[in-house]
Amino acid sequence: MAENHVKTIRAFIALPLPGSVRHLLADIQSRLKRAGIKASWPQPDRFHLTLKFLGEIPCDRLEKIQTVVDRFSGQYPDLVLAAGSLGVFPKIKKARVLWADIKGDTRRLEQLCHELDNVLERLGIPGRTRPFSPHITLARIKVPVSSHTLENQIQKYADRWSDPFSADSMVLYESILSAKGTTHIRLFQSQLGVAMPDDC
Repeated sequence: MAENHVKTIRAFIALPLPGSVRHLLADIQSRLKRAGIKASWPQPDRFHLTLKFLGEIPCDRLEKIQTVVDRFSGQYPDLVLAAGSLGVFPKIKKARVLWADIKGDTRRLEQLCHELDNVLERLGIPGRTRPFSPHITLARIKVPVSSHTLENQIQKYADRWSDPFSADSMVLYESILSAKGTTHIRLFQSQLGVAMPDDC
C-alpha cells in the first residue's frame, strides 16, 4: 500500500520593511561588498524582520494558523522601529552572519514574539530554542573575514540608522530554496491592532 504523503511548505512569520528602510540597508550592503567581504547577499527586496521560523508545516494547517495569527495580531498595536548599525553572529572572530540591528519599541517587539511563540506552540509548532534577537540579515559570510575588517565596518555604520517606521502587519511567507537562491512568497498578512470579528 502506498504511503500518504502530506504536502508541506517551509515557512516563517516576519515584519515586512518599508521601501525607505530596504533602500538604506541596500546601500550599506553595497558598501560592504566593496569593502571586500566575501558572502552571499540576500536581495534587498527580501529584507525582513523574522518573528518566528515555522519550519516545514503541513499545507492543510495554513488556514488554522492564519485564523490564530489574525486574532493574535489584533491584540497588539503597531510598533515604531528603526533599522541600522551592524552586528555579527555568533562572534567577531568567527562571524557567519552580518546583520542590521533594530531599535525603538523593542521591548514590546520581544513581548509580541514571546506570546506569538506560545500561541503557535499550542498548534503543535515547536517553541523557540534561543532568545529572540531582532535583526535583519545583510550577508552570510562564506570566507572568513578578519576581526579588524569587521570591527572597522561595524564602527563605520554604528550611527547609521533609518528614520523610524511603523511596523503594522505580520506576514506569513513561504520560503522556497533552490540552486539559484531563496524565494519568498507572501501567503497571508495580518494587521496589528485590527481585531477580528467574533464570528470569524
